[in-house]
Amino acid sequence: MKKSNILIIQTKSDSKLWHYFVAVLLIIVYLLPIYILINMSFRDVTDITSRLFLPKRLNLENYMSAFFGKDLWIGFKNSTIIVIETVSIQIVIGALAAYGLARSSGRIAEGIRKLNMGIMMIPGLALLVGTYSLMVKMNMDNSLWGLSLLSAAGALPGTIFLYANFIVAIPKSLDEAAAIDGAGVIRTFFSVIMPQLKAITVTQIIFAATGSWNNYLMPMYLLQKKSHFTIIQVIKAAFNQSNGNSNLPLACATCVLGLLPVIILYLFLQKYIIQGQIDSSSK
Repeated sequence: MKKSNILIIQTKSDSKLWHYFVAVLLIIVYLLPIYILINMSFRDVTDITSRLFLPKRLNLENYMSAFFGKDLWIGFKNSTIIVIETVSIQIVIGALAAYGLARSSGRIAEGIRKLNMGIMMIPGLALLVGTYSLMVKMNMDNSLWGLSLLSAAGALPGTIFLYANFIVAIPKSLDEAAAIDGAGVIRTFFSVIMPQLKAITVTQIIFAATGSWNNYLMPMYLLQKKSHFTIIQVIKAAFNQSNGNSNLPLACATCVLGLLPVIILYLFLQKYIIQGQIDSSSK
């Protein structure tokens, strides 16, 4: 009997060790490109040793050149404007639409829900040609606000879907109590409903901000002026220039600086993201 118990414990221990091994292996595979990027950003142009090895000399001039270059700050400014506009439109309109949808019933409301889910299934790339033609006809190309509207509109179905699932779980008695106190629909939403959606709102803000900051496809087509380049376009231009003058370390340093704002934002708000994901899975 004791031998069987020891065998079971040993089997469970071996299973855990296998899980740890797979987890560590996946972490290494995931972090390897980031390690190579950071490693290359500290190198000299003449350092041609393997990218897996540490640089012969830590060269901070790459970061100094990228940090004080005007292109990086143009990208930061434009991307920040797009992120603020996109997140504001997406959260406010998406949450209000979800509130109306969650509190409605009947065939029309059910039809809107199905239509919203159907739109979520359409890949954005399939709409690229039509979207670009529409933006050009409306003179919204080469404009930051036009890209912000487009980004927010593309993400609204998913935002509405998530918010609606959370609002449905909030008792309608709160709405009725607010109405008795004389609050209108808008005041009820922002004073009673929205405070209870803190976790999912922060999660949506992070996802929307990250998506807008890292968006590459639509800015590449819609923003042709260099003064309107986003940070991703600035990074792309830096790597394109590195092919000509072989200054790959400078391009890598630009890429690292361009990624820092999103990483810092995630580190400060990660507890809300985890809570939002837990709540989403429970819904």
